[in-house]
Amino acid sequence: MTSPVSEETNRRFAGIAGLLGALLFFAGDMLFCGHLGSGANFHQGMLDTVRHASLARLYAGGLVGPVAACLCVLGFWHVYRNVNPPRRFLAKFMLVCFAVLMIFGSAVHALWTAKGLAMQNCYGSDDAGCRALLPAINSYWSLAYNLGAAPGYLAAILLIGFVILGKSRYPRWTVLANPAFLILLSPLAEQIPAPLGAILVGGSANLAIAFFFLISILTTWKTPEPAAS
Repeated sequence: MTSPVSEETNRRFAGIAGLLGALLFFAGDMLFCGHLGSGANFHQGMLDTVRHASLARLYAGGLVGPVAACLCVLGFWHVYRNVNPPRRFLAKFMLVCFAVLMIFGSAVHALWTAKGLAMQNCYGSDDAGCRALLPAINSYWSLAYNLGAAPGYLAAILLIGFVILGKSRYPRWTVLANPAFLILLSPLAEQIPAPLGAILVGGSANLAIAFFFLISILTTWKTPEPAAS
């Protein structure tokens, strides 16, 4: 049987793993499209960055995905353990939805490499095959992204409910750090000038998740497990 102290240690370090995973995802974002510039001009800067990126840079950006996803799943287990009580069906369902989000996140990062290669070789090309390939890859990438985002938003909504109803270790104000809420604010990054605007636009989703894990760790590090109700 695992001692209460060991369970608390595991919970805390799982949160740290989640933070590292989100930062690793962000590093992958920067390998793909990271550049200095304004948020408003992110798209053009991203095109220039990807089209001149080395194969090693594109490969690394895709391959960090599975490792980052595994770390983030551990992080969301930390979140699950902060719900009262964690064995309830809705808490388990929340964890599954967050895990599905990360599985799709890993796939999306892997697909980014193929997308980047297509952009390098087909963007602006008059070749008929290229004209068909690039839109198809973009459509497939968007589909994978949206399929993963749906359970992620559902899990985030469940977490908001747990926090507001006092069924977690989290103070109620931490709903403001909920990743869904932060991601919905990400379009504001387009208003940020150079040099940081482009970085924040390109990595906004994973920075939001990293910030969420950081707040989760800080607000629950010494909070005792709430009694089941």
